[in-house]
Amino acid sequence: MALKNEGSLVPSRREVLKTAVACLALPGMLARASAATGLRISNRLSPLNSKRPRRPHTRYIILHTTEGEEKGSLNKLVRYGEAHYFVCHSGQVYRIIDKSKIARHTGRSMWEGRTTIDNYSIGIEVCGYHNRDITPAQADAVRELLRQLKSLYDIPDERVLTHSMVAYGRPNRFHNDNHRGRKRCGMIFARPEIRARLGLEGAPPEDPDVKAGRLKVADPELFAYLFARRTEPVLVAAGAAAPLPVPATAAVPSESPLISLNRTAWQIARERYNHPDTVYVFPDGRRLEGDKVQDWGRIPTGTRVLLSEAEDTQPFEGFLEIGKDGSTSAEIAGQAASSATTIYFFPDGLIRTGSELKQKRSWQRLLKTPPKGTRLLVGYVYGGHVQSRRPPSTIAGIKWNYPSTYYRYPDGRILSGDDINANNIPGGTLIFYQQ
Repeated sequence: MALKNEGSLVPSRREVLKTAVACLALPGMLARASAATGLRISNRLSPLNSKRPRRPHTRYIILHTTEGEEKGSLNKLVRYGEAHYFVCHSGQVYRIIDKSKIARHTGRSMWEGRTTIDNYSIGIEVCGYHNRDITPAQADAVRELLRQLKSLYDIPDERVLTHSMVAYGRPNRFHNDNHRGRKRCGMIFARPEIRARLGLEGAPPEDPDVKAGRLKVADPELFAYLFARRTEPVLVAAGAAAPLPVPATAAVPSESPLISLNRTAWQIARERYNHPDTVYVFPDGRRLEGDKVQDWGRIPTGTRVLLSEAEDTQPFEGFLEIGKDGSTSAEIAGQAASSATTIYFFPDGLIRTGSELKQKRSWQRLLKTPPKGTRLLVGYVYGGHVQSRRPPSTIAGIKWNYPSTYYRYPDGRILSGDDINANNIPGGTLIFYQQ
């Protein structure tokens, strides 16, 4: 389906109505429109709003849950520009990033083969938790907000997705493949009765990336909850028993914080399993932070996992670290470890692509066993140096100021598209942007 750009004019009744809806974004008209629809929208624009580029396309709407309380969650989202809209318990809606721009809300994500769904989507954060119902006022507000956005961008119900549907994880100690199941955020919005309350008559019938073999299923309970039927291959965590068959109508996924033979640290804490804020309380009372655990295969059953409420800012497809996200490049990047689109940042300042390391014999050891602290960008283009006659826009095109684009300054600092001053980028700065 061809996507229609905001503000396009066609002399038809339908398009005239769409143009009228688009005008709701204008501050002068929004208050009057909101009064008529019952939708209350106020600006709490992020300081990053003025720097964020416009999206080239808008194909999806992503529904999130904050997993935290209202004030702290809103402040964090505003600070980092992590949503377009925030919906309070009262039904009050705050605009954080202009709807036509990129908000940093999905992190490492994929749908229909597209990665970093931020570049193609609008993010709505609903204050609450992935396993708790929303308030009637929130349901009314989200319903009207979705109605307007779906009409404006020609988005069908099947492309109104949850964060839990699009998030994916890289290989780690528990799973050898890129896998679905990294987040449970927003999963309540996959439930048919909740979607009906939001005016959504349709839902995605399957996971296109699992079906195509791009991803494996790491959380069969969550997968069965998100999609009514499942026939795709399922990953089994190391040392765990094979999962039981999942019925067509799955129960709510387990939320137990206790490690067992069939429930690993990853299933409880996801990518925060080795985070310093994640605490493991062993049956004998000992406590150990996630970054201090050495032998993940010997954590005793009955160990309780304590998670901090606040989550990190959403990680991009970007930096992964040897010693934190995996012990070898193969664990982190899989078959892409030696490709031209995997870039290595070594602790001594050396920067090389995987293909460069593979071709030079003296560097092959670095490729196989990079030193601890080496950081990798997987799925990125080594754009080269910025010069006065070679500005970032010439190198990276429209992605030059995307939040997921990285700049390495001559002094070693690494900044994102959010952080740079476009008028003061030193010559010799390296630029890396997503493939």
